[in-house]
Amino acid sequence: EPMTANSSEGMVGAQAAWKAGYTGAGSKIAIIDTGIDTSHQSFDADAFNYSITQAGAGSELLTQAQVQSLASQLNSKSSNYVSAKIPYGYNYVDGSTTINHLSDTQGEHGSHVASIAAANKFIYSEDDGSITLNSALKTVRSQGNAPDAQLLIMKVFGSSGGAYDSDYFVAIEDAIVLGADSVN
Repeated sequence: EPMTANSSEGMVGAQAAWKAGYTGAGSKIAIIDTGIDTSHQSFDADAFNYSITQAGAGSELLTQAQVQSLASQLNSKSSNYVSAKIPYGYNYVDGSTTINHLSDTQGEHGSHVASIAAANKFIYSEDDGSITLNSALKTVRSQGNAPDAQLLIMKVFGSSGGAYDSDYFVAIEDAIVLGADSVN
């Protein structure tokens, strides 16, 4: 379905990339921001795995074992694996594995940014009482520009707001160690 010119997909020409078969499969995008709503339908691991299976790109994913093997090289020293969609997440400002921002005063900017970058191509929806996987473009009229990309969540804003340059820098370094293809 065509997106409007004022949506991010239209602004960056994502439809042309999708038509050419590029969906971000095998890519890792680091989101250095307020965290993410790990329970949001746009980041559902089962829907992500379904899409990756359809794309035949499962062998390119960052796995839990790979994250664990890299933990000693990370500034965080954490191997916090959330799911196949979010193979790594760490809260740099609070020094914890709590990457959800739902009760933070800072807001949900991180989920917004992560959605633009890589909200899933498929989402679960209820249809006549049964839950099925459907196209996100058809169901909620949106998907990420690279819907099959994995997300590395680097939370640098604390639960009460505020961030430090030093947290940005160590998060960027960790994103590089984890093999991020892009860092936002």
